[in-house]
Amino acid sequence: MKTRILTAAVAASFISLTAFGQESARYSQPQSQPPPPSNAGQPKSTTTTTKTTYPQGVKGYLDQQLATSKDKKFHVSLNGKDVALAPVNFHGEKKLGGSKTSETVDMKAADGKIYEIDFVLSGNEVTGASVGKVNGQKP
Repeated sequence: MKTRILTAAVAASFISLTAFGQESARYSQPQSQPPPPSNAGQPKSTTTTTKTTYPQGVKGYLDQQLATSKDKKFHVSLNGKDVALAPVNFHGEKKLGGSKTSETVDMKAADGKIYEIDFVLSGNEVTGASVGKVNGQKP
């Protein structure tokens, strides 16, 4: 009688362990994903992000402005007129206090006039620009 009970208990535990083992194995295995489609001979697609990257320093800022301008010029408004400028000479930075600095850039217009543009930087990002001089004279 004891052997029958013992055999039944062993069989029941073996069956229950097997059943639970199969059940847990089904959930513990990682789900396989289908392989990515083959794009042989096709251009790679790119994703667009909404993160805006800001250029570093005046040179980077001007490069970005010139690249996005239709005529590849930096545009500034002076006395209500739009003036298209091309950079000629970058001067050194001056400390304004805290993390603010100023850098002056000489820029040439189509009419030959040289405009001195003062850029204000906070950290290493341009936060403002103004016309300092036109052909050496204050505007």
